[in-house]
Amino acid sequence: MKYLLVIGFACDVYQQEPRARIFVSGQLLDEFNISHHKDTRTPAIENFQQNVYTNVYTLQTFSRIEWNKIQINNLPPLRFYEIEIDAKLDQVELRIEIKNSDSNYTNGFITNSTLIKFQVCYFFPVHQKLLWRFKEIKNKNLQTQNYAWYRTHKNFIFDLAVNGLSWKGKNGQIVDSNIYYLSNCELGGDGVFTCELVKKYQILINKLKKPSRYNFDYPLIDYFLNKYNEYANQRNTG
Repeated sequence: MKYLLVIGFACDVYQQEPRARIFVSGQLLDEFNISHHKDTRTPAIENFQQNVYTNVYTLQTFSRIEWNKIQINNLPPLRFYEIEIDAKLDQVELRIEIKNSDSNYTNGFITNSTLIKFQVCYFFPVHQKLLWRFKEIKNKNLQTQNYAWYRTHKNFIFDLAVNGLSWKGKNGQIVDSNIYYLSNCELGGDGVFTCELVKKYQILINKLKKPSRYNFDYPLIDYFLNKYNEYANQRNTG
């Protein structure tokens, strides 16, 4: 089956761009430098959330359309990878190695260094009918007794930066996306992101506490598919 891997970093470069190497099941998929990109996503989301909290007291409604627009308008530069994975495989490891030793380390102290935020890491099947079916099931569950659970659990299917990825730095820093939002974590130094993808619903997905009650940001997935198709068409006509 074909899957789409979408990744994007915010990066505050001190002197030298970090290097990323992506592996799927031990096979090198790509190697590239992460360019400088100011994080506009975090302040935009924080401002939106503050407005939501204010509106609770003024009885104004939450705008899902505005939320999706803020996310899309503040995405970092994206990289798209279409990956063919044998349907017989029940487990696959995604591994992203980061080489980032750029700092002014002197006598045991650091005052400047290159920092990254892993803001986008989506992995999903390139199958729009199947994705639409996931959306229908999620919307149906939202109207049942599971609604309260959805309001208190992230459990996002396909979004590895929210559920699945973990970071282990050579400096001892460890961050688990199931506990912290990786998109908000500034990470420095060399290290590796890993995620174990497992077979569920006949496809490979991130591990979820309750796979039957997944959350699903369909407008963002749809945006990724459209952008990828644009790039694919440009390559075919170039």
